[in-house]
Amino acid sequence: MTDPLYIHVPFCDGKCHYCGFYSVLNSTRLIEDYPRLPARELAHLLDTRPAAVRTPIRTLYLGGGTPATLGESGLAELFRRLAEVTPLDSVEESTVELSPASVTPSLLNTLRRLGVNRLSIGVQCFNDAALARIGRRHDAATAIRAIRMAREAGFTNLGIDLIAGLPEVTPEQWLDSLQQVLSLDLQHLSVYALTVEPGTALAYQAEKGLLLPDETAQLADLDQADTLLCRAGFTRYEISNYALPGFACQHNLAVWRGSDYIGLGPSASSRLGRDRWTNERDLEGYTDALGRNASPPRMHETLTALDDATERTLFALRLKEGFDPAERAARFPVLQEHILGWEKKLEALERHGITERAECRWRLTARGREVGDAVIRELL
Repeated sequence: MTDPLYIHVPFCDGKCHYCGFYSVLNSTRLIEDYPRLPARELAHLLDTRPAAVRTPIRTLYLGGGTPATLGESGLAELFRRLAEVTPLDSVEESTVELSPASVTPSLLNTLRRLGVNRLSIGVQCFNDAALARIGRRHDAATAIRAIRMAREAGFTNLGIDLIAGLPEVTPEQWLDSLQQVLSLDLQHLSVYALTVEPGTALAYQAEKGLLLPDETAQLADLDQADTLLCRAGFTRYEISNYALPGFACQHNLAVWRGSDYIGLGPSASSRLGRDRWTNERDLEGYTDALGRNASPPRMHETLTALDDATERTLFALRLKEGFDPAERAARFPVLQEHILGWEKKLEALERHGITERAECRWRLTARGREVGDAVIRELL
């Protein structure tokens, strides 16, 4: 089995206004059926792609949607059926995403019994009015209570998400959220700039005149977060992610460093060698296919050796550590004639303060991380 394994749980109590991830409203029948399906998909994959069996699973990540919608018994069944297909005793980091409103002492104890040792809680901000405006179903007090419950249950690796640039959030309110973060004994923080995804309620509201912060205001919020978090001992190890020493998300690090990965569930993506595929955003089709012992409906492509090596290399620019051109050329010989062209572009960006060379590794500067995706697109 390849190293990182992701499982998508596509159920939610409602759709947050900004969310572009695939989810469906809770359905008792579908929820009851779902816990057996990811293991069935994995078993089918291992039958049809024996080459997927290479290394033990080291990281497991349940995201969504809202994994807690499966209930404690459903989560236990999902883990049990997965363990029947592939050993889980090699898992070093097991993460589950939780919404603050779903957190209870009983759920936390169940997750601990299942071997989960890392939680990512979707807080987004600590301002009640802003949370209501984006369709979240919790308030600040619920979020704080959830984090404290997780600590009391014995979790020592806790992270939350924050969104910069939410509608009608003042700089003072953003600062309040950041100061609240620093009071909660967290080990990890993801800070994302608000993105208006097509087809979301937020996109509709924006079309109808909802005023959104401009890019300058968003960058100011992100800069303030960077300053306060780094001063508090966090490291910005990836464009949007901060961690205390020893608490970077190993699952995401493996992907950013170019590892193969497997994703199970509707909308989940996988990459094995030069093959990559994404399951369609279709729970009914996913359920039906696995009921017939067939592959779920998916979009598949096979990359050229050059495109595969290029993506795996340039993705590392998202990380603070960057990449070593010589090491990448040795790992991917097809890159050797392209490295020189990249280095010329990176040197030009260095003169503008966007990139820097630290010993033998190219990486983005603090300024460069704010436009990191554009830099990567330029090099692709």
